[in-house]
Order: sequence, then structure tokens, then C-alpha cells
Amino acid sequence: FLGVDGFDVHFGLTTPNVLEAKVNRVMIEIARRTVVVCDSSKFGRRSLSSIAPTSAVHQTITDSRISKADLRALEEAGIEVIVV
Repeated sequence: FLGVDGFDVHFGLTTPNVLEAKVNRVMIEIARRTVVVCDSSKFGRRSLSSIAPTSAVHQTITDSRISKADLRALEEAGIEVIVV
């Protein structure tokens, strides 16, 4: 499970912390499955440090305020989305 500061479906996962991005990349590399947990305000945002491309994500858990466009883009990218 990975929390992110920004999730731009076309750019990928980001955080403002360079060291955190490095640790998160290693976590993704050794994990069998990557689940991103973030609230809807994180979509469409980019931060300083890239963690991974969208293709590294298997599943996303977010809130019901996610836009229909972001939800559709995630699903089109083959990401399972759980809205809570």
C-alpha cells in the first residue's frame, strides 16, 4: 500500500520528498502488487519527485469525489479502482 501526494494518470505517481520517492520505488520493485491509497484531491497533481509510472499500479483506493474523467482514465489504464 502506497500513499502519494500526486497521481497524474498520464505522468504517474509523485511526492515532494526525493528520499521518499527512492524508498517508494524500491517498495514497488519488490512488491507483487502495488495498491495506491489517495483521496480524490491527489488526482491530476504532480509533485517534485517521480515515484513510478501509472503502469506500476495494480489497484487504487480513493474516495467518492474522484472525477468521472479520472476514474475512466484509471480503468482504461487497467487499474482496478475501489471507491469508498
